[in-house]
Order: sequence, then C-alpha cells, then structure tokens
Amino acid sequence: MNKYKIGLIATLLFTVVTVFSQQRVIHPYWAPKTWSIRADDITTIMGFRAELSGQLNHLERPAPMAVNNAFIRGFLTKDDVMTWTVDVPSDAEYSVALLYTGSNNILSQSTFEVKTESSVIIEKAQIKNWETRPIVQRHFLSQNIKLKKGINKISFRLVTFGEEKQRQENTEIKANANIKPNPFAFWSIELVQPKVLVAIKDRAKAMKADVQWMVDGKYGLFVHFSSASVPFNGGPKLGDQYQKLVDTFDVDAFVDKVVEIGASWVCFTCAHGTQHWPGPSNTIDKIKSGFTCERDLIRELIDGLGKHDIRLMLYYNPNSGMEDLYGNTYGHGKWPDSKGYFNFLEPHFREVSLRYGEDLATTAGYIDDCGWKVYQLDPPWGKFAKAIKAGNANACIGFSQNIFPNLTPFSDLVVSDGSGRVPEIQSPFLFEEGGQLEGQYPASWFYMDGWSSRTGNGVFTQKPKFSTEKYVEIFKKADAENVPITINLAMTPDVNKDHPIFNPVCIEIMKQVRKAVKGY
Repeated sequence: MNKYKIGLIATLLFTVVTVFSQQRVIHPYWAPKTWSIRADDITTIMGFRAELSGQLNHLERPAPMAVNNAFIRGFLTKDDVMTWTVDVPSDAEYSVALLYTGSNNILSQSTFEVKTESSVIIEKAQIKNWETRPIVQRHFLSQNIKLKKGINKISFRLVTFGEEKQRQENTEIKANANIKPNPFAFWSIELVQPKVLVAIKDRAKAMKADVQWMVDGKYGLFVHFSSASVPFNGGPKLGDQYQKLVDTFDVDAFVDKVVEIGASWVCFTCAHGTQHWPGPSNTIDKIKSGFTCERDLIRELIDGLGKHDIRLMLYYNPNSGMEDLYGNTYGHGKWPDSKGYFNFLEPHFREVSLRYGEDLATTAGYIDDCGWKVYQLDPPWGKFAKAIKAGNANACIGFSQNIFPNLTPFSDLVVSDGSGRVPEIQSPFLFEEGGQLEGQYPASWFYMDGWSSRTGNGVFTQKPKFSTEKYVEIFKKADAENVPITINLAMTPDVNKDHPIFNPVCIEIMKQVRKAVKGY
C-alpha cells in the first residue's frame, strides 16, 4: 500500500472518529443514566456518563467495551456543561473529588464550578507542582456538597479558561488512546460521605502490607509468560500452545537465570493476552473449561525460587482476552452491569491467595489495566483487597494506575507501565496524607529489551535500551532512594536448557548490576 493511500485512510478514519465524537454516538450501555450512590463506599462516575451540553465531546463508544482515552474535552465556553443524575439513599453531605488533567498553562487560567440544587462551589484548578506521573490529578473540593434523599443533579463546567490557547489545542486532539491530553480534560467524579472516607482509609491502613522486604531486596525480575511470546526458534506463539509450553517449562533452568542476575523476587505474568492460567483453578473451570492446567507451575516456581530465598509474586491482567473466558465483562442483557464480572474476579483472587498462602508473596503484585479500564466500572476495591490478602495478610497489592493518581486506598504499591524509560523518582510529598499517591509505596516497573520475546531464527531481535553503565547508574540511584525496581527481561515461552531463554546481553548487564548493587 503506498503512502498516499495510507495517508488518505488515516484522514478518513480521523474524520469519522471526529464526527462520531461530536455527535456523542455511544452504545446504550455507556449512555448517561441515574447513578446509585453507595452510602458505605466511594462511588466513581466517569465524565462520559454525564449529560453533555455545548461542545463537550469524547471518543465514540459504539460497543460495550472500555475505551482508554475516555476523557471529556471541548471546554470552550460557559455553556459547555456536564450534568450527572444521582440517586442518594438518604440526606447526607458528600466529599467530592474531581479527576482531570491539562497543561499547567491551561490549568493556571481555569476556574470551575460544581453545582447542585443547594450549593454552588467555585474553585481554581490545581496546577501540577511535580514533573513525574501522575499526569491526571485528583482534586478534592474544599467544601462538601449536600445531597437529599432521592434524585439529585450535579453539574460541572469551566467558568474561566484560556480560551484561545485551549481552542488551538483542541484542534490537535487525535483519536489515539495513548495521546497525552494537553487541553483541559475531565476524567471522573468521586463521591463519598466524609466519615465513610475516613473509615475506608482506616481499614486500608490496617491492611497495609510491609514492603520492607522489597526495599531490602533492592530489585526483582519481571517476566511476561505472555500469549504473544515467540519461541526461540519460531513456531506457534504461547497462546496457541499454552498447555504444551506449561508442561515443558523447565523450572530449574529458569531459577538458574534468576539467581544469576541476583533478583530478590520474580513477578510472573499469568493471564496476559489470553486468560489461560498456569495451574489449577476451580473458579476458572466453573466459568469455562480448557483455560487451566493440571501442572501447578505456580507452586513449582514458588518452591524452586524459595530454595534460594527468592519470592514469587504474580501479575494478572483482568481484561486482556477476558471475552474468550467470561464473555462481555461490561454486562449482559438490556440493562447490563459489571457485577457478574466482579463476582468472578473476587473469588478468583481469593482462591489463588488461599491455595498458596504465605508461600506466595502476593497474588496481586501487578494487577494490570486498573487505571484505564477497571476503574471505569466503579469496582469494589476493598472486596478485591480482602480476597487478595485472604491467605497472606502481608500480600502487597499493586492496582496499576498508569497516568492516574492512586486508584484506591487499598493499593500498596505504585504500579505504572514504565516501558523502557529511565524510572521516575517521585517526590515524597506525593505520598503524604492528601497527596496524589497517598497510601502507596514508590516502586518502579520497566523493561530492558521489551515485555514479550521477539526472536528470529534463534536470535533475540530486541536490544537493551541503555548501556551497562546507564543501568548500573539507574539501579544504584533507585537503591539510594529506597525504591525497589522490578525489571522485565523478554523471555522465550519455551523455557528449557537447550537454548537461551533471555537475551545473553541482558543477562551480562544484570550481572554487572548485581555486582554494583549487591556486591557479589
């Protein structure tokens, strides 16, 4: 296909998306509705669930599936208003948090109004005084709002803003889920009774995991036993021969490499791309057969690594490939909801935690797609946390937040996709009470040569992002700041002693890191 045709198609696709977003065409599941406010928890309502007036827009949502770039944009006049309808169980005051983002130039000129039947609150937007993630911030209103029992309406709009600059930036918005949203962009509103929020934070604090063992261990290894991983000499990907490659996984060969690089823990990817599980699971089998394994690879990894005082934690993606196992996770029928999906995840987490108990460092070191997707469904974070800690009270939880602030007080670790970038050292004030990352411990997750293996004719085609000297510098700096690193080395899914399972160049770099950071 020539460049002209590619460019024409891209232009047409952008035009179609723009038209859809301006018309706000969405599937009935995502349409605005009356939202029931929970009296005993934080209720999260996405911006796109509001009635939009004026020029406000979002990307089209023609199917009942999550769209990452679900921000509301187009705040150009005072007539651009978002309005939510909520059903409140009793008369009460509610604390309000708004999640939004934008360039500091825009935020410095922005004042917004939150209005109910009984109150009008006008506040200036907060300017980010940090340069790292989170990109989206949480803004607690300085005043509570009063809501009456029954139906209430809550509206949001900008009342002052840098109009010309913002109009210019809005013309640059493209239909790309990975775009950094520079104009004022609204994500969600969170409502909770103040006394309930205090109680939630107290419960979360009482459940907090002690992650000092990670700080003392300095760094761990992240591996993606992922459906898209390619065997060393080519052939079907892991997702097409999952059972076979679980059966032939050489635990001793794997452990030897973990010991060689000096990792104190391993974050092992379960369910990425597909919902296959590398061991037994009654919860999964009840949903659908053919996704679990008779061999308990998780147990064997716990035991094999444990001989060297190396701990195992699990990565899990509750979205990727879920439609093949569960179906439409966003609900079924004329009035769909996601409670069934949550009722699958909670016992799944509990079964894994109880099966392995304290032998497993955590069922949820890295629960992926939480900021972009799970959060949009207003999940029961506290119930998930209780299930994850059912067999190990000190299991650390990382609900991945990506560009967002902490998603819930029940998240113990900062978990954000660092790709191959130099890890961010985030300012301590972000972790203080009221900070954007309150309740979490800083941690870094990034890759050296890629997430999943890419090989061609027995050659690793992905290279380390930096030099040995740079990686030594990165790890030493993180150690000085007490920030545990979990670094991903792309691993072949056919794990055996017949060929390298990691790029030998990466292994040599990590041996130098081990000497510099651990002294042996």
